[in-house]
Amino acid sequence: MKIKGFPSWLLLAGLMILFCAVPRAAAEERNHLWSVGLRGGGSFLTQDAVRGANVEGQLGPIIGGVIVYDVNEYFSFGFEVEWEQHKLDQAAITLGDASTASLLIRFEGHLARTEPFSPYFLLAGGYNLNSFSVEDAYLAECGADCRVDIDNSFALKAGFGVDMFVLFENAAINFEVAWKYNRADLDFLSGGSESASDDYDGSAVAVLVGFRYHFPADPF
Repeated sequence: MKIKGFPSWLLLAGLMILFCAVPRAAAEERNHLWSVGLRGGGSFLTQDAVRGANVEGQLGPIIGGVIVYDVNEYFSFGFEVEWEQHKLDQAAITLGDASTASLLIRFEGHLARTEPFSPYFLLAGGYNLNSFSVEDAYLAECGADCRVDIDNSFALKAGFGVDMFVLFENAAINFEVAWKYNRADLDFLSGGSESASDDYDGSAVAVLVGFRYHFPADPF
């Protein structure tokens, strides 16, 4: 587990934004339908990446974007794309970088739809496109024809977040914490044939900070 490698400044920054920002106005009802957002942060695996081969994953970057439609005061749905990468180590050797691009259908449940703070919980499901880039050090140890192949997999995501309208009327600072499921078959290849296989577990917790712009429902 790589929780000990998680940089505390990311969590502290999010908490400072959440609790120390000065509200721009008293709580008021929101009146938005569509919103778009861009976020980035850190992601850490919640377990060894390949348990049977003692392969661990390091803390890695994650970026993503969302587009969401408010069905009513309490429920929203939309589409989310995110990309993350983790460097995988086996003992003292770095194998390479495991990358995942996730395509997700996203559902949000909201509490009071008020400003300046609008909390929500989320559920999302979709598909993980997994890939692996082999490190030169691993090729030197294993051979120039060695490869690592990770299958694509089902994605499931759950978490919570908050939109904070503390700077602009319709643009919110967005803070989100979520766990995403990503398990797939992994093959070690040598000479074009499979030399070993195992289960890859890229399930991870991500801490994201960014912005979401909420288009007014009636701009006129």
